[in-house]
Amino acid sequence: MTTDRELLIPVGHDLGVVYSGADERRQQVRVGVEVAELQDREFAVWLLAHGIDDQDRPTRSSLTERAVNVGLDAGQVAEVAERFLRDGLLAAVDPEADGAVEFASEHQLFPLLQGLGPDPDEPWMQTVGLLNQPVAQVSVAVYDVLMWTQLAPELWSGCHDAAKVAVQAGVTAPEETDPRNVLSGVLGQIHGLLCVRAAYFDRRRLR
Repeated sequence: MTTDRELLIPVGHDLGVVYSGADERRQQVRVGVEVAELQDREFAVWLLAHGIDDQDRPTRSSLTERAVNVGLDAGQVAEVAERFLRDGLLAAVDPEADGAVEFASEHQLFPLLQGLGPDPDEPWMQTVGLLNQPVAQVSVAVYDVLMWTQLAPELWSGCHDAAKVAVQAGVTAPEETDPRNVLSGVLGQIHGLLCVRAAYFDRRRLR
């Protein structure tokens, strides 16, 4: 059974377009060591799962609605989304459910932009961007995970590491010191990073 509490999370890193003929083009998305080649309409579904702004939290129904608004067929969008869920290009995750820990144990989060530290106007928030130009704003807990998780074997370990760092720094707020609360915060805010390509998810690396 699925509900709209489940957020759609894209998995993989887009590599750009590959051409196989005058009119033949595919969008490449790497997941682990595998590369999927997507038609434009399939790629559009995968892109929409990143969200369109920091307030967007894509679900099956909201993604379909947005896809229809840009001219895609609702039935085809649903079929593509379900196929991507089976193939691992999408994941459906409720941040508060047990499945969130399973997702975090099987995936890694990789930053694509630099950590820039506190927002001068809202110092309780942290920013990421490039060349001192902020692109996205996140909570301290999410920022810590983003900066540390690439060193961990998977996101769940990264949440534990970020919580440990917070405790060592004297933080007492449970949203920063409890790994499960940290994970819920990350998954609840992650589309604000995904939509501006500040980060991406990949399968956990096999060691």
